[in-house]
Amino acid sequence: MSEQVIIERDVPCQLRDGVTLYANVYRPEGDVEYPVLLSRLPYNKNLPNFSHRYIDPIRMALNGYVVIIQDVRGRFSSEGEFTPFTQEFEDGYDSVEWAASLPYSNGNVGMFGLSYYGFTQMLAAMTQPPSLKAIFPAFTGHNIGRDFSKRGGANELAKLETWILDSVAPDYLKRKQDSETYGKTSQRLVEDLNSILDWHSHFPFKEWPPAMKHPELQELYKTYINGELSDLDGVSIDDVKVPAFHMAGWYDCFLQATINNFVELEKHHRGDQQLIIGPWGHGVFTPYFGERYFGLEASGDLIDGVDDVTSLHLKWFDQWLKGDESGVFDESAPIILFVMGANEWRNEYEWPLARTTYRPLFLGAGETLTFEKPDKLMCDSYIYDPENPVPTKGGPSLFIHGINTGPLAQNDVEKRDEVLVYTTAPLDEDLEVTGPVTFNLYAATDAVSTDFVVKLTDVLPDGTSINVTEGIIRTDSVHGPLEEDEIYKYEIDLWATSQLFKKGHSIRLQVTSSNFPMYDPNPNTGDTLFDTTKTVKAKQKIYKGADYPSHIVLPVIQD
Repeated sequence: MSEQVIIERDVPCQLRDGVTLYANVYRPEGDVEYPVLLSRLPYNKNLPNFSHRYIDPIRMALNGYVVIIQDVRGRFSSEGEFTPFTQEFEDGYDSVEWAASLPYSNGNVGMFGLSYYGFTQMLAAMTQPPSLKAIFPAFTGHNIGRDFSKRGGANELAKLETWILDSVAPDYLKRKQDSETYGKTSQRLVEDLNSILDWHSHFPFKEWPPAMKHPELQELYKTYINGELSDLDGVSIDDVKVPAFHMAGWYDCFLQATINNFVELEKHHRGDQQLIIGPWGHGVFTPYFGERYFGLEASGDLIDGVDDVTSLHLKWFDQWLKGDESGVFDESAPIILFVMGANEWRNEYEWPLARTTYRPLFLGAGETLTFEKPDKLMCDSYIYDPENPVPTKGGPSLFIHGINTGPLAQNDVEKRDEVLVYTTAPLDEDLEVTGPVTFNLYAATDAVSTDFVVKLTDVLPDGTSINVTEGIIRTDSVHGPLEEDEIYKYEIDLWATSQLFKKGHSIRLQVTSSNFPMYDPNPNTGDTLFDTTKTVKAKQKIYKGADYPSHIVLPVIQD
């Protein structure tokens, strides 16, 4: 094979309705036919930060692949109108079959990419293009209605507003305006992006000025922010019939969605699904993340001291597109996960882990956490004011340029009066928590609707409290309008983690009612700040012990 790589720009792909998409192609020099690796994105195939992102197309080409990076419909070089997600079913099918038909293709196609271009893989795979042989979806979901805009009934506000203004609006508006008009628009976009953290506080957010000041953007914004993006439209993940390597991060906003992809496909296709979860954020593969250093082997450049992300892709696709059985896939242990705290990778056999012991950890007297259920009924209370919400501090957030994400010290947040804090005594021995985490909450309020937010943190011997995982519940998504001061039970999904709480550390829980701007504050009125600015304060009562034992359920692993 030649050591030279040919790069062809703006190679046309005509879809079934006559629209032409354009792609950049990286391929080995010569007349030999090779398998194709296709990535389809809405963020500009000509910008390396997006088109290459975390893989090296030159290396892939030098290892015997044709690499195609394509702008999706209605974005940058490609023709058509951009209709997020909905368009990617048929367009994905057509693009795969086009790639297979190219003169330098051997007819076998794989797909790769993260986030939106993880969705483009999953949605294309649901349509079962004959030439698609394997995919590598990273940091992504498959169900647009379920995975993209809400969690626990609350709107993922900062993610929604950041994506539409930063990722979508510039090219979307440029295509619809003349050059003089867009010159002015571009400057306003820059100004609003510079102030987006302040703009997150504008309500009602259906009238969010950074979007609504642009008439051409209004309809897309309304559809998007209303949660009206098309759902699966008659197909399901059960229609995916190809091997898939799922990549996730413990601090990614699509962590649970990626795990769901793996679990749902593994049920029907055991033997060709793989899952890796690192101590990463959304497309972030650095060993130092937030305020924690996980070691060099946590880096995407040195996973487990062996592979970088590109070589992991090559091994996967070598197995399924070239028949090389020396690849990364181990049918008996399809999961590779990173245990934070221990800072080591480990192979596992199923999800959740079969050897898990689920241990309840109860809210106790005062500010304690205990493995013993309290006999006495107790109650703590606080006032939640939507006009002064608890600020987001780290976690699986998606803010502009990746700020305020990952594991960060929570101590300032924990000083707030409306943040209840419960902590164990320092541990006498290491305790590993790996798997799905839930919090069973017994609570009452004088509001007709409200939110409850729970965070699990690791408290270091010096007192620093670092977030591990978290969850939120909007009460009317479970119980509808509430009766004043009636005690209700809520099961709050904290997604999953793998954390070794070391000897001498403590386990801590925060309980409060807001996490802004990651989520829109609940105004406590039965309405939402989507279409109102009216708020009222709510008195929240958290019950513990006896018949109302609020507790977290920890998936404990003992080897």
